[in-house]
Amino acid sequence: MSSDLILYCLILFVLTMAGGLVTLVRQWSDEWLHLFLSFGAGVFLGAVFYYLLPEVMNQGSPNTAGLCVLVGYLMIFFFERILVRSGGGHANHGHMVVSLTALIGLSVHELVEGVGLAVVAVDRELARVLFLSIMAHKVPAAFSLVSLMVLAGQSRKKIWLSLIFFAAIGPFGTLVLAPIFGNGFADSLWQITSVVTGSFLYVATADLLPEVFHSRERRWVNLFLMLVGITLMSLVGASGHH
Repeated sequence: MSSDLILYCLILFVLTMAGGLVTLVRQWSDEWLHLFLSFGAGVFLGAVFYYLLPEVMNQGSPNTAGLCVLVGYLMIFFFERILVRSGGGHANHGHMVVSLTALIGLSVHELVEGVGLAVVAVDRELARVLFLSIMAHKVPAAFSLVSLMVLAGQSRKKIWLSLIFFAAIGPFGTLVLAPIFGNGFADSLWQITSVVTGSFLYVATADLLPEVFHSRERRWVNLFLMLVGITLMSLVGASGHH
């Protein structure tokens, strides 16, 4: 295990925790939390169209990747709208479901990237580029995830545990799973990434955007913050492909 990988994992863990803690440093109003979600919606949309879709289409068969994306989209639809549609329309229930969906999808994606970081570690320059790419989108993802959890009214203890889990899942893939399963495991993960891409697409379009723009108040500010999130992910995607 190279010292570079250990350092990368430590930095990713600390910065991810810091990104999530921004939302926890004070008691934000619902207005501020919805502004945070505007940025988060842009992060999710940008991650899908600038980062995840190009990645899965390049790694495997486009037809298979497209099918897996659809499966991921429909899975979250079925989970949210059919299985757990029992909250009586209460806003906190909907936010709780969305935050759980986001935590699962983001965690699977970060696990996959953690394994990938270990696989490319033989090329120090490539590993450095991938590390910077992961860091650039994982920190705002942690911020968006915690914002969702706070809006859902989850307890501080649950939010802290979820944030620690999310911060640690990528390093776990790098330091534990990759050495055990090797490159063959990493090569088979693009299908999982495709399913996660579909889940991100659903969360962004069916959950976050309607929540952010359900009122005409601050719609231009919300739009601006959403575009900021999309722009950030476009830069991450461009640097990753480069």
